[in-house]
Amino acid sequence: MAEVVTKPSRRIRNMVVKELRLVVKDKVALFLIFLLPAALIGMLWWVMNESDLGGMSMGTGDSGGTEEETALFDITLGVIDFDTTRTYEGEDLSENFTGYLRNMIREMITYNNTDDAFHDLYEKRIKGYVVIPDGFEANLTVNQPTYVDVHMDATNAIDQSTVMGAVQTATVMFRASKLWIRSEIFPSITIEFAPEGGYLESTFGMFIVVMSSYLGIAMTSAQAIVGDTPLRRMLLTPTSRLEVIVSKVLAYVVIGFFQSLLLITLWILVFDLNLNTGFETLVIIMSLTSLTGSSTGILVSSIASTRLQANQMFLFVMFATLILSGFFIDVGALDQFLPLNLGLKVFIDTAFKGLSLLQIWDSVLRLVGFSAAAILLGTFVFSKKPTLG
Repeated sequence: MAEVVTKPSRRIRNMVVKELRLVVKDKVALFLIFLLPAALIGMLWWVMNESDLGGMSMGTGDSGGTEEETALFDITLGVIDFDTTRTYEGEDLSENFTGYLRNMIREMITYNNTDDAFHDLYEKRIKGYVVIPDGFEANLTVNQPTYVDVHMDATNAIDQSTVMGAVQTATVMFRASKLWIRSEIFPSITIEFAPEGGYLESTFGMFIVVMSSYLGIAMTSAQAIVGDTPLRRMLLTPTSRLEVIVSKVLAYVVIGFFQSLLLITLWILVFDLNLNTGFETLVIIMSLTSLTGSSTGILVSSIASTRLQANQMFLFVMFATLILSGFFIDVGALDQFLPLNLGLKVFIDTAFKGLSLLQIWDSVLRLVGFSAAAILLGTFVFSKKPTLG
């Protein structure tokens, strides 16, 4: 009985070793897997150092919002009003400003302290919160510059622009209602949940790392079955198609593990980041992302009949993945199921927000579940093929 149990495992181990040898001999594949993503990190470093964007973590400025964007402010914001001054002859200016802001957004939640607002931002119940400081009305009365603190989530670039658009639009309408020209209200931006280091470096670097771990491995593994001519002879042995699929997935997960080590190390060292989780957690997350990429590529390879079909199908998967990644547009419920989206979410929750893997076990299980489903589907499709193309 023990011998029967060990035979499949031995066959899988041998096929994993064989696949790794093939990849190591393919210099182009190694370049695409390791050097190309590393070059993207280097390019990001060059852009950050050759422009004024490097090290950006907080600041003030105009979001570029216009009144035409009002219809887009389908968000929930929090407001904390600390102003106690009453120097203006008319209405309470802080309440008046809050009223204009309320008209710009779908829902407003009023808080008594910043701790509660910060917690709701952490839990994504609100997209941001505005703190109106004490002295707000007094400063405006005597035409002194007045700041309101706008706190936003560093992990969602779309929400950041929307929040700033709503605050800026409310500010313009509030000033216009008083016919003020010299008096200004400046939003002071505070980016929450950003690692210690540059904001853009951490955000875009994260996207490069996760994207490379998923799409880079998927691209390489998309040729693993359709391009494996000796596999015809192997299938004449007791080797099952499930063993073939599993062994090839595991082989590219090993490649993804070493790729993750390289990318995470470069990303942290080059930009001198201090992430909110341990290095080993990041490697586990990236390995899980590589698992989804490997299983996606193997599924593509099992469906395709030729190398050309595999390339075309991978391009379709790549563009669809990037468009629906949730990094650029809101994709709704798909964000909870698409592998790259899940990889980004798990990475953000740990590296940026400091959660442990146990606290996000549901997202981890979805990553594993997607991989298992892709492996089973790939095995089913592969078993229906009488011959390899």
